[in-house]
Amino acid sequence: MYKFCITLQNTFLGDLSVLMGMTRGLGLGQQSMTVLEGSFKVSADVNFKLFNTLAMVAFAYAVIKVFFSNLKRGGILIIQIAVGSLYLFSVPRGYSDGFWQWAKQVAALCLTAFLQTTLLFLGLLTFPDHMLLGMGIMLSAAEVPRIAQQFGLDTSARFNISSVVHMSSTAISLVRAVGK
Repeated sequence: MYKFCITLQNTFLGDLSVLMGMTRGLGLGQQSMTVLEGSFKVSADVNFKLFNTLAMVAFAYAVIKVFFSNLKRGGILIIQIAVGSLYLFSVPRGYSDGFWQWAKQVAALCLTAFLQTTLLFLGLLTFPDHMLLGMGIMLSAAEVPRIAQQFGLDTSARFNISSVVHMSSTAISLVRAVGK
């Protein structure tokens, strides 16, 4: 599901860049460098205005925040992949709450990855023509996980101790049953 989400995102961003008049094949990194070179170009007549300085700081904040959020999300997804099969042992016994929470969290991770990177890329495409609007779109990308959490899609790694105890007792029972 995550691979499908990222593939869909790459296709969508490629088509979006064509619609915005950019050349095809510009990825997120190449688009960031193009915006940096075009918008914050240092020439012989250096004139740093307060807005340009604040825009550069906000630009760097948005890009770095989304980058590290994606790294964190990848780590959480690896943990979810490892733990997901353990929830399936509880489903035949009637304990499906853990499994459904797991599935909802994986869906939230995929949705957040798609929306956050798409908003960042859309802000990068808007930035050269409308600097303030593009900055607002890029800064809103950092708020996607918080907004998703308001709608019940939690992307953080939280552990419920009763779920851990139940999962470990199920695994011990399974090992005993297989051992006999």
